[in-house]
Formats: sequence, structure tokens, C-alpha cells
Amino acid sequence: MAILSTKGIYGLMAILEIAKGDKQNPVSLKDMSNTIGVSKNYLEQVLNILRNAKIAGSIKGLKGGYFLLKTLDEITFYDIFYLMENDFSLVNNTNVKNNEYSLFFKEYNDKIKELFSNPLSSFGDYEKQAKKYLNYVI
Repeated sequence: MAILSTKGIYGLMAILEIAKGDKQNPVSLKDMSNTIGVSKNYLEQVLNILRNAKIAGSIKGLKGGYFLLKTLDEITFYDIFYLMENDFSLVNNTNVKNNEYSLFFKEYNDKIKELFSNPLSSFGDYEKQAKKYLNYVI
């Protein structure tokens, strides 16, 4: 069972696409939808969450689109996953009444948070690594 849904994945992808633009050159919903490969309707739901959290802003109109209100250094993977999933933990500790189990799950929830605490700006490292392995000619 995955603890991360498609909404979390698309939220991350949307932020990284939005980061390619800025307030003067916002990224359009259509372009994001095509690049990510998800319907505009579903992507709008994701983008509404990001706008309500004051992570992304939008401009309406012909040359409108989305732009970041924070830098990729100010946003962590955990921030995005927590927003998209309405929580991002192994177990909701409020449902665990036994102290030993509660402590166990709290420790692992903290480890999950720590694991995903890197800023989104670190994603460039993953892109470089992927290109290194996928750079071949047929």
C-alpha cells in the first residue's frame, strides 16, 4: 500500500513545472497538463490546493497562468505531500491508544517527515542523475 497518492505526485510535478515560469511569464494550465500528462480538470484541483496554501499564485486571462509565491528552497517535499494528502504519515497517532504503539508510530512518522524534508530545489540533483543514465544514442 502506498502512502502517497497520485494527487501528491501531481502536486509535486505541478510545482516543479510552475517553477519554470515566473510572475511575468506564468506557466499555463494547458502547458502543465500536456507536460505532466494529466487532465486539466484534475490539475486544477491540485493547483487550487497550492493556491489556497499560498505556495502558488495565478493570473487570469490570455497570457495568464501560474507562478510560485515561494522559492523552491522554501518548499520541502514534505510540505507538498502533506498538503496534497491532507496528512502525510504512516499512522494517525490520535487513533492509537496504547502508549508503546503510539511512541513507535510517532517515531516513524517523524522519520518520514525527516526523509522528505529536503527543499524542492534539490530535485535538480535527481534530474542530473537521470540524464546521466539516460544519455545514449540508438
